[in-house]
Amino acid sequence: MSEHNSERPLPPKRTGLPVLGSAVSFGRDPYGFYEDVASHGDIVRFSMGNYDMVGVLDPSAIEAVLVEKFDSFRKPEQAGGVDVLSDGLLLADGDRWQTQRTRLQPMFYRERIESYAETMATYAAAMAEEWAATPEAVDLTEATSTYTLRVLGKTLLGVDTDEHRRAVRAGAEAIRERSSQNPVSVDLPDWLPTPGNRRYRRGVEQLETVVDDLVAETDPDGNGQDLLSTLVTAAERPDEGPTESELRSQLVTFLFAGHETSATALTWALYELGRKPAVADRLYTEVDDVVDGATATLADLPELTYTKQLLRETLRRYPPSAAIFREADEDVVIGEYRVPADRFVVLPQFHVHTDDRWWTEPDRFDPSRWDDITDPPGDRPEYSYFPFGGGPRHCIGMRFARMELTLALATIAGHCRVTHDRNDISVDVGSTVHPGDPIRADFSSRE
Repeated sequence: MSEHNSERPLPPKRTGLPVLGSAVSFGRDPYGFYEDVASHGDIVRFSMGNYDMVGVLDPSAIEAVLVEKFDSFRKPEQAGGVDVLSDGLLLADGDRWQTQRTRLQPMFYRERIESYAETMATYAAAMAEEWAATPEAVDLTEATSTYTLRVLGKTLLGVDTDEHRRAVRAGAEAIRERSSQNPVSVDLPDWLPTPGNRRYRRGVEQLETVVDDLVAETDPDGNGQDLLSTLVTAAERPDEGPTESELRSQLVTFLFAGHETSATALTWALYELGRKPAVADRLYTEVDDVVDGATATLADLPELTYTKQLLRETLRRYPPSAAIFREADEDVVIGEYRVPADRFVVLPQFHVHTDDRWWTEPDRFDPSRWDDITDPPGDRPEYSYFPFGGGPRHCIGMRFARMELTLALATIAGHCRVTHDRNDISVDVGSTVHPGDPIRADFSSRE
């Protein structure tokens, strides 16, 4: 760094408690905490336990971290204390990440993703019929997780995941809980027999057993074109393929993130339909006008404009990933400030997406914000909305998730109406933006 840049000031600092720093404030009220951080500026230092952090809240500064100065930052090692993901695409860094991304990218080309449309919609129709035939209220988190895991298994992995569903859900919940923990808790040694450590290890062991079974059942000499077969076949080439640790971590990553984030988004979309009759009626009208048959199709997607607006608003209000974390490789200037080497940087989507500088009445769920169907709408800065991240490390499954959610929501809306009495449910901000309490909803047939 030049002498001129080395003289740049550090960002202003939000003071916290001794030892704990801002961990208690964040744990009590994440939205309120970042409102307080924002009162100090758009680039602000604070601590979380032993971690010195810089919160970046301004869209142009966020773009600098993710795009313009991408090479000056790395992924934090074992972020959130989730060791089982450390060798996979989500947390790998540098050349290893680039190799992994290059190997997996063909699985997510447009033509490949579009070939999954029929499966996505067919499974959604089957689930909707099942929900409508159920006399009791349906747990939305469990229901949507079952759907997205089935789609993931059939499309990307080429397997039937129903027999593994409970184990995968146990592992996913363990990972979500661990990655959402307060940094002070994560600093506790893994060997301590705390309830959290025991839950994490039990869940991860179940998920790793599923991975072992899937790998053992996959023929490395077969002609499979799915992600599982691609990884297992590549692992047979020791000079260029993934190591055993990378293979297992990659599969855990996709089993977890590949269904958990989409399920969370679909849960929130159905929740909002159940408490916003006007939004639901507009969706039902569009689906009735556009969809001809039991399922939405790939050909219907251009005409499902309101469905897409509703999903964009869902991802704004409840971004499945609550925040993006980076670590400075070197002293780097962001905006007018110097971020020291090895400092953690956090880009909190959940705060930026509800910043009233960019969004009028930001807590209100309003799909009509997206009438001009741009990302983001109007003259807002580009990174005032970034549910799938940005730059070279944007979510590899973005196109997959968008198509899956659009086809699923339109198909479900064509089959049934959703109602519930949970008008104001709490929001749990951790690694994801998750419902704070179970949401049980009734589905009735529209046929």
